Amino acid sequence: MATNDKYDRQLRLWGAKGQRALGDTCVVLIGGTAAGTETLKNLVLPGIGSFCVIDDVLVSKEDVASNFFVTSTCQEEPTIGKKARAQVACENLQELNPDVLGAFQNVPKLQDIKDWKEILYKETNSRQKLLVIASDLDPLVLETLSAQCSSLQLPLVMVQSYGLMGCVKLQLSGKVPLLDPKPANAPPDLRLKKSFPALDEFVQSIGDLSKLESHEHGHVPYPIVLRKAIEAWRASHGGQDPKTFPEKNEFKDSIKNMSRDIHKEVNFEEAIQHAYLAYTEREVFLPEDLVGGDDSSMLAKLFQALDTFREKHDGRLPLNGAIPDMTASTNHYVKLQSIYKTQAEQDLQEMKDLCQDLPEDAIQSFCANVFSVTQMSTRSLVEELTSQPDEETMDDLKMSLMDPYEVEAHTPLLWYLGLRACHAFFKKQGRYPGMKDDESWEADAPLLEEEYKAVALHYGLADEGLVKSNQGDICHELTRYANAELHNVASVVGGVASQEAVKIITGQYIPLNNTYLFNGIVGVGGLYKF
Repeated sequence: MATNDKYDRQLRLWGAKGQRALGDTCVVLIGGTAAGTETLKNLVLPGIGSFCVIDDVLVSKEDVASNFFVTSTCQEEPTIGKKARAQVACENLQELNPDVLGAFQNVPKLQDIKDWKEILYKETNSRQKLLVIASDLDPLVLETLSAQCSSLQLPLVMVQSYGLMGCVKLQLSGKVPLLDPKPANAPPDLRLKKSFPALDEFVQSIGDLSKLESHEHGHVPYPIVLRKAIEAWRASHGGQDPKTFPEKNEFKDSIKNMSRDIHKEVNFEEAIQHAYLAYTEREVFLPEDLVGGDDSSMLAKLFQALDTFREKHDGRLPLNGAIPDMTASTNHYVKLQSIYKTQAEQDLQEMKDLCQDLPEDAIQSFCANVFSVTQMSTRSLVEELTSQPDEETMDDLKMSLMDPYEVEAHTPLLWYLGLRACHAFFKKQGRYPGMKDDESWEADAPLLEEEYKAVALHYGLADEGLVKSNQGDICHELTRYANAELHNVASVVGGVASQEAVKIITGQYIPLNNTYLFNGIVGVGGLYKF
């Protein structure tokens, strides 16, 4: 790892564990197009361990015009028609971060590769994890690669820049664990309902709040206020917690009545705002993929250890240890912080004892995010192309067409169908629509429209009015693009793809599931599951 100063801003985002995960990853880019190099750029800069660019062409004038990382001269030598695109892209990307090891492979022909395993693993070591990026590959090459990445359980990020359209597709096989998904608006983990001894002792040590001096009364941390309030409520309600809506409002009123001036005592306002924490308990849900499935995976072992922990501690879960900012005296806040941190450390050590064969970082992340840990997998590209989506997925796609973009023809899903039609066209014609040598490119548009209808039928969308009314114009526009690549569109695609790659590598946040389509005509995007 380089100096903390160099990676300071990203360490704040994904922490030291995330940075180590990046450093332990080799990214293999197949296809040195603008979308691919833009994606790789955004992974080289934050410090992946190494990368390898695999390609089968020499630098062309089109590459130099559309790809910032493919230059016409390299080390004072001309490159057009003489140097491999993979080599030039590798050398230029390497300059961005000398801490990252770069390599390239110039293969004879991508279409002739039937077994990708040896090629993909050639530049990795036993310690590194592997992530594959496929950039603007021919459909037949992409499908072969997809099938083999699925078999090898390697994460695959597919990117495409096609005229003013861009697409990012994720293929996650083998249930990728997400130990730190960072859910938005997650409530603080204070364990006020199912407490632990050290917290109980601290609550008792505060004594009767009504006997405190005014300054002390206005600086009692709100978790303590809530514990005092819920204990008083239970004492007057037969040991029961608030259950109905009127009872919950009554409980809030009781907290308000405990204050001396609710408009001046912010800690009591905070207690009212978080009143639900006093009588609710968050639940842990076993990911559906683990129910009745393989119990030898890392996540399965962690949940097995969690069950043992819960049995020993009367249903209590390992503590996160972090507490939010709150109105409190310095002494009370530091004491409260120490109590939660100490208990979290004890719980973590106990979980480590139960999971001695698992990585320490994984156990720590699991305990810190026990309520939100999950895992994720997606259908492979080959599965998407060879079998229709299930009814639920078809319904979701139809629903997205019922809420189109303000200019209906620019609804992203319609253009994704168009890109799939372009791939189908290529498989039949050996070229993309509009790439004729003569001037009769428009003759390809009706042929592409036939492919569009077949694609729409495959996804259960052939009868949708929005599809029927716009397919002609979309196919004409895509034919006009003739698979041209614009670097600004490629830059957007690369930004999205690299962001998703970081999520996969670090196990933080939740990756998209599973396709993003960017419409550069109007600057809008759509997220779809296939």
